[in-house]
Amino acid sequence: MKAATLIVMVLVCSLCSSLPARAQTASGVINTYYAVTLVTTSANSMTVDNAAGLSPGQRVLIIQVKGATIGSTNASTFGNITAINGAGNYEFNTICTVTGNVVVFKETLLNAYDPAEPVQLVAIPSYNSVVISGAVTASPWDPTTGKGGIVAIEAADTIYLNADINVVGQGLQGGSLVNYPIPPYNCEWFITVNNYYLPLPANGYYTGGMKGEGIADYILNEEYGMGKQANGGGGGNNNNTGGAGGGNYGAGGAGGQRAGESEFDCQGAYPGIAGVSLATYGYTPAANRIFFGGGGGSGHENNGVGLPGGNGGGIIILSAPVVVGGGGQLLASGVAPLNSTNTDPTQAEGDGGGGGGAGGAVILNATTVTGAVTAIASGGNGSDASNLVDDCTGPGGGGGGGVVWTAGTNFPGAVTATVTGGSNGVVSAGNTKVACRGLANGALPGNAGISQSGYTAPESTVNTCVPLATSLLKYFTGSPADQGFRLSWGLYSPQEGASIKSFFLERSVNQVQFDTVMIIAGSADSATYRYTDNSALSGTVFYRLVWIDKQGLVSYSRILAVDRPLSPAIDFIRLQPNPAIDQLSVTLFSAKQETANLRLFNAQGQLLASYPVNLFVGTTSLLLPVNTLSAATYFLVIETEDGRRVKSFIKRP
Repeated sequence: MKAATLIVMVLVCSLCSSLPARAQTASGVINTYYAVTLVTTSANSMTVDNAAGLSPGQRVLIIQVKGATIGSTNASTFGNITAINGAGNYEFNTICTVTGNVVVFKETLLNAYDPAEPVQLVAIPSYNSVVISGAVTASPWDPTTGKGGIVAIEAADTIYLNADINVVGQGLQGGSLVNYPIPPYNCEWFITVNNYYLPLPANGYYTGGMKGEGIADYILNEEYGMGKQANGGGGGNNNNTGGAGGGNYGAGGAGGQRAGESEFDCQGAYPGIAGVSLATYGYTPAANRIFFGGGGGSGHENNGVGLPGGNGGGIIILSAPVVVGGGGQLLASGVAPLNSTNTDPTQAEGDGGGGGGAGGAVILNATTVTGAVTAIASGGNGSDASNLVDDCTGPGGGGGGGVVWTAGTNFPGAVTATVTGGSNGVVSAGNTKVACRGLANGALPGNAGISQSGYTAPESTVNTCVPLATSLLKYFTGSPADQGFRLSWGLYSPQEGASIKSFFLERSVNQVQFDTVMIIAGSADSATYRYTDNSALSGTVFYRLVWIDKQGLVSYSRILAVDRPLSPAIDFIRLQPNPAIDQLSVTLFSAKQETANLRLFNAQGQLLASYPVNLFVGTTSLLLPVNTLSAATYFLVIETEDGRRVKSFIKRP
């Protein structure tokens, strides 16, 4: 065998001699994220924005990111959490069925979720053993879509941490910069701006930096000003005060005042108030909730040189019996603010500095941890202020520390955890006013987070993945027709069709993963329905009928097996998803049990990989990692003694 062929065979995990035996590899963004739009508790289901890529048997994480209620009056209580509600609720589950965008779960849901808040479903790749061979990260949290910010991995045996998993700054967002130019947004020595909330657009002198994002929704026309936003840091008030740090387990640090001005100059005595600690709301077996790090508040800006708030850290969850450290780190810290338009992007140059984002959460759900594992969920530093300006504007507060949480009674000796709070900023050493240099002006560091043991994954053990009986369906039949299959079904009366919102006809080649073939609305005009599936499939093909009534209840028919003579002896049945991004599911048909050769070629005919596949009589399914391939068209070739078949697929960027 040629040396080049031997090298490319490392794409196939079962033959990878340089890695632990039979371990797959992982790098890049390996999770996919779905926004939940509806929760139907009676059906144990959720509706997502687009279920493409989800399938029965898929492991998922469900988490509600926000939903807390906060104080909303113009007082020091603004931003205090008055009710946690569903914020931080999460659990693991397995998909039972997917019908359209409706996902039915195998186990009974443990928690109540409010889809009016950001609730996301995260698809988790499941491995026997996996090597983190290249940097793994998440799609950053996006408050507009309500998705992202989480890396979750499960393995039945071992996770080998040979490269970093990094969600630094991928949690709740820092407050954005808003410039209040003079004029019209002047400041005066006799005008005191001590508002806990302010609107945008601003009202004359009454301006303030934007609050950092927290686990409570922003209140319309109260998004700015010094009050905290639950664990989001408050923004600095007029004039040129600093934003506060975000909180997680550790509270954030307060922002800094403007100082050293004369009596008749603009005053800046009211900087951002620190994001609160969430320590009492989760992170215990009894109150098992987890949170993104809160965003830092923005400094007050009226000269176009301030700093925004820093983003909080995201969430990492590793679940396996064994985690082996191999040089990779688990990184979930908050970040310090940046303004790329400044001469020094890390410093405010005549405006208020920004608060640092809080650290996120790292969860190691493993019985055994060996090797050296470094986990960091620290708060981001607050920014310095007043660089090269003869003024003592307010620095930013530091972000609070996050959480490193491990399973078992004792914290593993192999894990080195860092959950420090971020440092507060100071008046920059480059300030032309010597008396200002190094002053914090009241800015404070963030409080430390916690590293602790005792983690238990929240997951129900009550299995509800059973087709529901129904008295509506009179018959469901199928037979071969031309190159496809003809399906028909009937109800006992046309009136019963009026109660049905939609029928979903689903097809499978293995009775595990079902794909939707068609969707048809229920009708009061007819009791019979017909559809011809023109897919050219051989052997036994399985169909089932799924329907949703107008109250949202999901029902299932029996699984119908339809046979077609087996021809040819070997063939591709399906490649999906096609186009593919990270993984390609390959379903093959064989008339006999044998060993075949599966080869991967690019569009130029170059062989990229070649490896044996054990085929079974009927269908055989494989899962190929394609995340390392460039965006292009590729060809899979399957070869046996009886012939050779070719099928193409597209790799998306």
